[in-house]
Amino acid sequence: MSVIFQLFHGGQWHDAAELTFSGDEMSSKVRLTYFTEYLFSLADNDCIDNRACSVNASLSIIPTDYLKWPALLDDLMPVGKSRSWWLRRLNVAHETPFKKNIALLENACNSPVGNLRVKESTNKVLTKNHVLYFEINDVVSLQYDFLEYANEQGATVGGATGAGGVAPKLLLMLVEDKVYIDGDFAGKPLTGTAYLTKFARNNRQEIDNDILKAEGVYYQVLNQVLDGLSVETMDPSLIKMLEHNGQVSLWLPRFDIEIVDGIAHRLGMESIYSIINAEPGSAQNHFDVINCLWAKISNTTDMSSEEFVKQYIARDFLNLIFGNSDNHGRNISFIKKENKISFAPIYDFAPMKADPKMVTRLFKWDEGFERAGKVNFLHIAEQLSPMCDPDELIAYLQEIAKRLKNLPMKLLAAGCPERIVYFPSIGLEFLESKFVQMGVMDE
Repeated sequence: MSVIFQLFHGGQWHDAAELTFSGDEMSSKVRLTYFTEYLFSLADNDCIDNRACSVNASLSIIPTDYLKWPALLDDLMPVGKSRSWWLRRLNVAHETPFKKNIALLENACNSPVGNLRVKESTNKVLTKNHVLYFEINDVVSLQYDFLEYANEQGATVGGATGAGGVAPKLLLMLVEDKVYIDGDFAGKPLTGTAYLTKFARNNRQEIDNDILKAEGVYYQVLNQVLDGLSVETMDPSLIKMLEHNGQVSLWLPRFDIEIVDGIAHRLGMESIYSIINAEPGSAQNHFDVINCLWAKISNTTDMSSEEFVKQYIARDFLNLIFGNSDNHGRNISFIKKENKISFAPIYDFAPMKADPKMVTRLFKWDEGFERAGKVNFLHIAEQLSPMCDPDELIAYLQEIAKRLKNLPMKLLAAGCPERIVYFPSIGLEFLESKFVQMGVMDE
């Protein structure tokens, strides 16, 4: 059993590699082999950038072997509500985990985020040559059910389900007030703006919608706080927040797409879970993750070890301050261009401490550095001294802390729901004492 990986770079899709499964279990060995023709077409061997399927599978005539199901596949497959929708559509919900995943690879991976897709999936889904346009209000009112509605109207909907994450999401194109689905836009002029559209989680109660509203506001405030500090986030000028009968949809501009000379290009994108080859939802030690990531990407990035550490630590610092406890390894990714790997902009950044399902931190520091949700960055900086000067790292966090002054007022002014701003477990009213506890501010 095998599938073919295709990669987009240089303005076109390439048949890049074959992925072969030795058995029909999640624990069966898997081999990734690049096609000889593909290798000969490229000048650089051993590269791990956008021309490779994964940071863990460098361009080489020597195959890459995985002891079990590779984490890179989890980056490609739909999850959450999209996964459930596909399993029902393919009538495989009753099958074994392996058979479910193979069915998804072969049918639902024609247009994931990033520049990697499964050829068999494109053969089955990208068959229609016309595009159906819908009113934006159709999406706003129908929410995730828009997917079924568009499918019933004859739209090719496979390209809408390529976003990861538990929250309901769709990948949509927007031109003025019209929406369409296009999973095969790469290498062509882009007529619309590409959006990742999110809907409220769980039972879509008021608190679930408030969390989604807050996420949209968070990006606006982050853009001000992080100005000039090299940590990227969403472009607030392109973010849309629309509402119908109390149900919110958050429209976020995609950052895995680049327009060059009027043509849309897909950028490589790989999550931390994929790079460290860890299972979805697995708990990890921050120190181990930092060391593993840097060992793998240090030769293919413009970042110094100091800059890498600052960007990583800043993300955890901000997660703690803003109450984003959903800090697993698919919520931080890296963008891959030719000969350059860098952090993706901050995304999936929401006050998940307010979520009724009590989402907890999966990536934590050692016990001596983090206990009961309290993190001491002064000690962390000392531990990371071989990679970054401790004083420099603390000064960097202090600068962010200064910019977070009056954060509750800034959030309220930007339209953040009051119940989020004053949510007890987030504690935005007590930032100064938090900064002291974290070691980034003197008493």
